[in-house]
Amino acid sequence: MHKVSLNKVNGHPIYSWRVRYPEGGERRQKLTKTKREAQEFADAKRLELEQLGSRHAEITDAERRAVHAFRELMLNKPDHMKDVTLDDVVKAHGKSMARRFEPLTVEVVADRLLSMLKAEQKSDSHITTLGYRLKPFIAEYGDRLAVNITTEIIDDYLTHADVGARTKKHYRVALFQMFKHAIKLKASDSNPVEDAMKPKPPPTKTGILKPNEVARLLSCSDDYVLPAIAIHFFAGLRRAEIGRLDWSEVNLDDRLIEVRSDKAKTAQRRLVPISDNLYEWLAPLSKHEGAVIHSEYFYRRGTTQARSKAGINDYPQNAGRHSYASYHLAKHKSAGELAVNLGHHNATTLYQHYNSHEFVTPKRAETYWNIVPEEIDNITDIKAS
Repeated sequence: MHKVSLNKVNGHPIYSWRVRYPEGGERRQKLTKTKREAQEFADAKRLELEQLGSRHAEITDAERRAVHAFRELMLNKPDHMKDVTLDDVVKAHGKSMARRFEPLTVEVVADRLLSMLKAEQKSDSHITTLGYRLKPFIAEYGDRLAVNITTEIIDDYLTHADVGARTKKHYRVALFQMFKHAIKLKASDSNPVEDAMKPKPPPTKTGILKPNEVARLLSCSDDYVLPAIAIHFFAGLRRAEIGRLDWSEVNLDDRLIEVRSDKAKTAQRRLVPISDNLYEWLAPLSKHEGAVIHSEYFYRRGTTQARSKAGINDYPQNAGRHSYASYHLAKHKSAGELAVNLGHHNATTLYQHYNSHEFVTPKRAETYWNIVPEEIDNITDIKAS
């Protein structure tokens, strides 16, 4: 029944040959006048069936079993699924088969992502931080294929992670980036993090330090972390920008810090003035070259110790940059100049980012910009500051 057959026709007034062949689950025929025509058609039909398969052949036993299995599957489905047809299932599976997933595990995808970022010359701190945030998930699901990670798995992981809401948010961002790369590697067709839960950390407390607090912080800092802290408070560089800063980019002679485009958040080069008091802090410790921060671990440990020694228990996030912005605006009264120094496109952007910056009096600003090493004792004694 599935073969192409060639037979002579007896008693037909016009045609002498018949070709029978399968199509659409039925046996069809074509009549020809000559045997040559019939043979050519039969050969062409056999070739078609060999190349494409007998798509229109009769239903096989296996296909019948599939139909019965589909009917059984749909028996207990809710009403809103009753309109799903076998054709829908076949088409959906066909699309799935068309996607040729690479059998890559979660751990392999993460390794390839980090390798790509390294090849793109992303900062070591960025790569290290991303790897740190992916590590717990890899420890639990690293041996699973990326294509098999579902949104339910991501939800369960984030729900039960024994960390705070802010860290969970960081974990989610890292996972989103990893599965976005999995799609690029054809290891998955969708990002399971996209519809996953979104942890809501408590509102970030922004604020600035008083001049006497900044003075105490600097006086309690060791030489390893002191330059970075001083640059944070008196030049307003972003914490990540300081982490990428090299001493060769700190020009004390011209009183300028160069933030290169490949190290700036906005990918735009800028020159930040070195104030008189910042010069006093940097000059004794400056070097011709080398990273201002060699080790993130020792920097974090050093700043934590300095805050503890200075008695600053309530330390606002990004306090250095926020303090710089508030005190600079109070002294110079130039939002445009400040925006340029901070790496913002314009003053509007500045106010969008610092719409809650604290009001600073000119007197307090004057005290702030006069914090220098030899006057630490005087500054810390100013209670009104």
